[in-house]
Amino acid sequence: MDQNGNAQYGQLSPQPAFTPNATLRFTVQGNVMTSNMVPPLLTIDGHKAPSRMSGSVDIPIESGRHHLEASSQWLRRYGQAAFDLDIAPGQAIEVFYAPPLHQFTSGAMGLSPQKRKGAGLTWGILGGLGLVVVLLVAAAFVA
Repeated sequence: MDQNGNAQYGQLSPQPAFTPNATLRFTVQGNVMTSNMVPPLLTIDGHKAPSRMSGSVDIPIESGRHHLEASSQWLRRYGQAAFDLDIAPGQAIEVFYAPPLHQFTSGAMGLSPQKRKGAGLTWGILGGLGLVVVLLVAAAFVA
């Protein structure tokens, strides 16, 4: 550092200390039966943050504006959702993430419980499989 407190070439400037003064409660909706076996990836302002397969986790955070992103992973990354959040000092805010029911759509994130996307395709696939089983059983009785 020079006499004016400026970092010189080759020196690192001191980083301000991280002082969490608020709490973010991140809630993953669903349960083990309706989610995948890997917790979603949560990033806050581009930095990885803890999450769970389902349920809530409290994350200490600095007050101010933050950008949250979450996604799920199985064979590929899916269920992407993003949310901008303003949090005041001493405030505790709960953010809900609803991963989709399949990996071909996006997720949802907000301050209240979110509707999970992908129900139509999921019910269509299950109905189609049920129809195949019924047709196979009927064909066995006819033959």
